[in-house]
Parts: sequence; structure tokens; C-alpha cells
Amino acid sequence: MAKDRYSAADIRVLEGLEPVRVRPGMYIGGTNSRALHHLIWEVVDNAVDEALAGRCSTIRTVMDENEVITISDDGRGIPVDIHPEQGVSALELVFTKLHAGGKFGDGGYKVSGGLHGVGASVTNALSEWLEVEVRRDKHLWSQRYQRGIPDGPVQEVRPLTKGEGTGTTVRFSPDRTIFDKNAHLSPITVQQRLREKSFLVRNLTFQLRTPDGTEHEYRSTEGLADYVHELNESREIAHPGIVSLSGESGGIPIEIALQWTMSADDRVFSFCNVVNTVDGGAHVSGLRRALTRVLNQAAYDAGRLKKDKGESLDAKDVADGLTGAVSVMLENPQFEGQTKGRLNNQEAQTAVAAFTGQALSEWLADKAHADDAKKILDRVILARDVRLAKAKISKKLRNAATSIMSDSNLPGKLADTIDNPAIPNSDREIFIVEGDSAGGSAKQARDNATQAILPIRGKILNVLGAKNGKAFDNTEVDSILVALGGRKDVIGATLVATLEEEHLRYGKVVITADADADGAHIANLLITLFHELFPDLLAGGRIFLARPPLFRIALKDGAMYVHTEEELKEALKATKRTGDHVTRFKGLGEMNPDQLRETVFDPATRRLLQISIEDAAEAAKTVDLVMGSNPAPRRAWLEETAGDAEVLV
Repeated sequence: MAKDRYSAADIRVLEGLEPVRVRPGMYIGGTNSRALHHLIWEVVDNAVDEALAGRCSTIRTVMDENEVITISDDGRGIPVDIHPEQGVSALELVFTKLHAGGKFGDGGYKVSGGLHGVGASVTNALSEWLEVEVRRDKHLWSQRYQRGIPDGPVQEVRPLTKGEGTGTTVRFSPDRTIFDKNAHLSPITVQQRLREKSFLVRNLTFQLRTPDGTEHEYRSTEGLADYVHELNESREIAHPGIVSLSGESGGIPIEIALQWTMSADDRVFSFCNVVNTVDGGAHVSGLRRALTRVLNQAAYDAGRLKKDKGESLDAKDVADGLTGAVSVMLENPQFEGQTKGRLNNQEAQTAVAAFTGQALSEWLADKAHADDAKKILDRVILARDVRLAKAKISKKLRNAATSIMSDSNLPGKLADTIDNPAIPNSDREIFIVEGDSAGGSAKQARDNATQAILPIRGKILNVLGAKNGKAFDNTEVDSILVALGGRKDVIGATLVATLEEEHLRYGKVVITADADADGAHIANLLITLFHELFPDLLAGGRIFLARPPLFRIALKDGAMYVHTEEELKEALKATKRTGDHVTRFKGLGEMNPDQLRETVFDPATRRLLQISIEDAAEAAKTVDLVMGSNPAPRRAWLEETAGDAEVLV
């Protein structure tokens, strides 16, 4: 019987680091792979703070095969003397007390990313064990912790040898009882983050040794300009020069880099105190406001637009094809949450807007940038022309091109849903499958009232870096556009593809590929297609990846489906079956309709992975990595991240 008395004895007091272990999601955003990497980021960010204070030149990270992480820096070293109020070493306070650090008073850091003072302590709390060594005051000091609790006081180990510099070394092993079973540390993810950090702190060297023993080093001399150049390596750029602006406004240091491409997407990455503010915020708002104002004025001054006739660029015109980055340094930043996804300081918006307005105007007026300035205006005015031309397309023609169930222009191989006006488009799904064999089985397995099938032939075109509109010359890409409810128009000399929310024919797009290497390749090509050509669908959470099983285990009263070799071993042990009862599927075409219906199409029993963009910067870099022209890092990334998936049932 449930207890109905509620008294003081029912109140639990969480002390020390216990709140972090009980509710890790409040501090690192969850217990998945993304959260696991936060243990590294928090320690690295503390070392970066030393660099921002001008006291650190090199940060080294070592990833061992057994998931032991070592991060060292050549900064001043964390203080080890006794805190006058707490009565214990400052080193112990930093690693065992929330909101303890050198970022709250006047004697520590003027600018810092880890402003909540919980970084090192959170890493300690969520580690099975952690060791810290400090080189300062002519001695080596150390302390060891077990799940956040010190084994003993800070120890003076030995005097420093001649030539041995100051600094801090943190070594830890994540507590596997806290994190998800399939959460893992990815060397590729760490490489990307450290490389990104190098662009934000010029001349700071990041060293990394991955579990296979490979050494990596990242260092940037041009800052965000180097970052934007790297982001656009696989894209057709609209102008060769990168707009690189740095200075100060209202006492706030600001750096900005901009370059327009011929792609349609808008990518602006933002940072505050070297922290990636993935959800943007005040500094991004200030940048966008100033860009629209400055480019409008530049267009008027160049005679490209007539202000007296009401001609102007709007924010979407300026954003079209833009790759940009903005970084600000604030003494008292206000973030939303410990993971610092969005910057709220309004003074940052004012400062960035004022700085961009003046600095960009001067850059565009500089004769040394005349060619780039003209091409930037060409690009944003093209976006305006396309926008206005789209607006002139009559509603009648639009409806004729996107009629829901009777459009004769739909791809001939599309097995559409039945014509039932009672079922809204949002309740319909389209499954993109590879090959006629899989398409035939899928047509028999689906619910034709709500599920459409679009077979594609072979490995679809890699659209990464495709010139504006050229991707839709490909038959398979064009079929996907038209099946979804899109259309193509030639505006001037430019081919423009349009896919509007109001004309979208399905609420969910499901990529359905075989559970093998070829299937993974096809799935990645399709994910890239949606990332490059239809980013709004990804942002809206409409793109899913079907998870067809790899094995079927015959049971006495039915069957069990499993997706990996590890699951198979566990299932055989649990069901007391042998390999004789196992069928391995070589592809969707080998599954009979009943099996396919149960594992792919039936919402009650299927597994779908929702493809989303939680971190836009990492997503853009990952697509470039996986689908770019260099095969070596692509292979490594696929091998490392194959198991890093959160499955929605």
C-alpha cells in the first residue's frame, strides 16, 4: 500500500556533488554521447580560460583506448594554498564544490567561458575516478577522487625539476554507471571541437593524441577567417575574399568573418568567450540587423537599388547563402542553461550591431575589396530577384504544380497514398527506398492510406557543393523534390527549386536503406541531400531513418528481430536459441511483406531514428567530413559513430 504520510523524513538533502550524479541532465544536458563529451569540454574550457588570460600557450588532450582522458596545459596551475574561508585547499574546492572557481571575483579571470564555476566539479562528479596534478609554487601537487569524493587531502609530491614549467594536468575515466550503454567518446568529435577552439583563440596550440596513437595539432593565425574558409571548402563561393572584421565596441571585443556562397542555406555560427552558442542569441541578432542595413546602403550607393522607389533588401536576401561566424568576449555573459546554448546579453546585440555597421561599411568602401564588394552585392540582389519572382508566381500555377493527389507530373515510380481528403498531409509518410526489389516488397508491406513509396536507383547523387540548382538536373533528386510537393522555376538564368510548407505532401520522410555498408552509404547521401537542399525539413524534425533489423531469431511462439551483432549475442543467450535459429537479412528485398511491415512500417513495432540538427555547427562540419572528397576521415568517422544513435520506438 502506498505511503500516504508526507513528513520531514521524506525530504532528501543532496550535498556536495550528489546533485550532479542524481540529475546529470541539469548540468551536461543528458547521459548520451553528446553529454559524455561535455566532461572533456569542461576541463578544456578551463584551460582555454588560462589562454584568454594570456597565461597558457598549449593545451594537450590524450584519449586512451580504455576511455581514460588526460588534459594538460602550461598555464599558471590551479592554486593549492588553503582557502581563507573554507579551510581546505583551493584545488579541492575547484573539484568538489559547485560554483567554486576563479571566475567570480576580481583576481581570477576577466573573461571566461566556464562562468558558472561548475565545470571541473561536474567532470569530477561524473567520473569513476579523477586525478589532478598541479605544477606551481616550485612543486608538483596532486589529489585523487573517487566519484567526486577525495581519497585524501592535496599532496605535495616533489619539487619541480629544472626547466619543468607550471600548469595543470587532469586525468579521468567517465563513470559508466551514469551514462547510456551506447554512449561513447568519438575521437573525430574531439578533433572537430579542438580545431574549432583553435579558430577562436589565435595562436593557441591544441594537441591531441587519439586512441590509435595518431598525433594531431591545431593552431590558427587568422582566427574566424580560417574557420569560414574551412566551412566553405566544399561549396561554390560567390566571392573569393573573406570579410574579416575585428575590433571593439562598448568595451566588448568582437570578431566577425563572412563569406557568401551560391548555396541557398544560411549558416551563421556564434561564440561567446570561446563557447559555441549553438542557439545564437543577442550577438547574432545584432549581426543580422547590421548586415541588412549596411548592404542596403551599399546597394543604394552603387545605384543597384532605388530607395525612392521603395526597393530594398530584406533579411532573407542578405542571409541567402551566407556562411558567417561572430565571436564576442563578455565579462558577465548571460546564457540560457549550463550548456550555454543562447546568449541573452542585450549589450552584446548593441555592440555587435554598431561595430558591424561601421567596420563592414568601411570594408565594402575600401578599393582593395572592390571586386569582392561587387560580387557580394550581386549575390544578395540575386536573392532578392529570386524572392520577388517567386512571389509573382500565381497561386493557380502553384496549386496546379502541387495538387495533393491527382498531379500527373508526380514521378511515375511513386506509389502514392490513396486519395482520401479526410487524411491530412501531416499524417502521411513517404518512404524513400533503394531499388525496385525493395520497392516491391515495401509496396506490399505499407499502409497505402498513409504511406507512400518512392524507389530510387542506386547510390543517389552526392549534392555536397553542387552548384545552385544543378542538383535538380539529376533524375533521382528531381523525383524527390516533385514527390514532396516542390517545383522548379527558371528565374532569369537561375534554376530555383521551391518546397513550401503549405504544399508539402507528407508530414514525415523516412529514409529506408539496407542494414549494411551500402545501405549506410545511401542513407548518408540522402541525409546530405536534405541537409543541403531542404534544411527546413531537417530543422522541422520531419526526416527519419528506418532501422530495419539485421537478424531474425525464430522462437517457438514467433520471432525476435535484432539490429546488431551485440544484440544478437544477448538475445540468443536470453532466449536459449542457437545460430541455427537465426536468419541474416542481406537487404530489404529479402524480407517478406509481413516481416517488413512489422519492422519498418508498423508504427507500433518499428524503430525510427529522427534526424535532427542539435548543433548546427557540428552538423555542417560532419556532413562535409562524411560526404567530402577526402575518403580517409570519412571512413574513420563512420567506423567510430556507427553505434552512436538514439532510437525512437
